[in-house]
Amino acid sequence: MRRFSHLTWIIWLVLLSACATANQAAKSMPTTPPELSAGVQTVSGVVLGGGDQTPPGLMDAPRTFIYQVRLDSGEEINVAYTAYPYSPAAESRPAIRLTLHDGEIKPGVYLSARGTYDPATQTLIVAGEGDFIETSAEKP
Repeated sequence: MRRFSHLTWIIWLVLLSACATANQAAKSMPTTPPELSAGVQTVSGVVLGGGDQTPPGLMDAPRTFIYQVRLDSGEEINVAYTAYPYSPAAESRPAIRLTLHDGEIKPGVYLSARGTYDPATQTLIVAGEGDFIETSAEKP
């Protein structure tokens, strides 16, 4: 009987060490973020540059903003949105949410956005209902 309990403990220890080794191997395996595909996506990364792309001299016209962003995966894409001046037509468009650190999008800030990704142009277009852009001083 005593021999059986020693054998049980030895088996138990071997199983524990095997589980720990398998767990460490799983943690050390590199993980690649999912690739962007066409359709609604949520992305995040650091703003590299960009801004207002509207031709100069246009007043009371929609303003298009395009920013270059290096995603957490290392991929670089554009994030675009259009701001419309107040009008009844603008009020009928889906509302997007802008939450901007220091009130603007600047190079070096961390950006999170939801929109529709177009792989042909590598651009996330923030224009649909529920779409958003949020920035913060650093990665949350």
